[in-house]
Amino acid sequence: MLLSIIVPIYNVESYLKRCIESVLNQEMNDYELILIDDFSSDTSLKIAKQYQHLSKVKVIEKKKNSGLSDTRNIGLNEAKGSYVLFLDSDDYIDDDSLQMIQNMIFDQNFPDIIYFGFYEENENKAEKKFGYKSVHNYLYSGFGFAKSELGQRNLYAAACFGIYKREFLIINKLFFKVGIYHEDELWTPQVVLKAHTIYTSEYAYYHYVRRKNSITRKVDKSQNGIDLINSCKELDEVLNSIEDEQLYRLMDNHIAMLYMKAMSEGKLYQKDKRKYIDRFYPLKKTCFYKDKAKAVLFAVSLRLYFVANNIK
Repeated sequence: MLLSIIVPIYNVESYLKRCIESVLNQEMNDYELILIDDFSSDTSLKIAKQYQHLSKVKVIEKKKNSGLSDTRNIGLNEAKGSYVLFLDSDDYIDDDSLQMIQNMIFDQNFPDIIYFGFYEENENKAEKKFGYKSVHNYLYSGFGFAKSELGQRNLYAAACFGIYKREFLIINKLFFKVGIYHEDELWTPQVVLKAHTIYTSEYAYYHYVRRKNSITRKVDKSQNGIDLINSCKELDEVLNSIEDEQLYRLMDNHIAMLYMKAMSEGKLYQKDKRKYIDRFYPLKKTCFYKDKAKAVLFAVSLRLYFVANNIK
């Protein structure tokens, strides 16, 4: 089997049917669809079970809610395909996209990762975007891709905008950390740095639907910020395993920028939350002049940094 499509489900009754049927309507049939319900309180599980009689569909019902990371990990352990594709249950994919993906896998001789473009949908408007800034339709080494992206002050984290060789993930124990927000920010750098080959496709098939009540758009994001701060500390451990001096400096800068993003997103400049922040941490890590200037402001005043960073 070529593809395992892993769909974590939680309270998405209004979107789930479209998501599932966007997969089942594909002409290419060398895939399995794994639907994992994370103890939904709406009718999502009931909707998923309407498809479980199909040979390509497996429905897994969790007995308690444990979050996106654990749900994805269950899917990864259950998967039988050579590649895995993570599809959020409020999103969907284009017709014939799996055939295009299959052709690309064969044409590029089975790379560890293929990154694609995507369509961001907001209020019925769709805009084609790319998470990566590197050259389109190019086969990189993992380190080569990391240097290309980090050298452009970028390393887009979203796991859904790529496909991954399952054996590569399993052998390297590249699972998602359970119980945190920003799990992709921690996962993606580790995946990229472990990969031997990464192909960057200009093809876009994934429709990322921005909805008001998704977990990425909640109002109070203090825990998001705290989790990302802790992820930066874990990425420091990954950093220490990098022997390439240029890549080390670029990754160090990336971690510093994530750290400052965490403070700003979580509004951790507030008096009761400053204990989570080391104001001088980014200053020691940045290597680009523009980022160094931001780190200086961060060290001088967290509140001023927040205000400056949020000026529209």
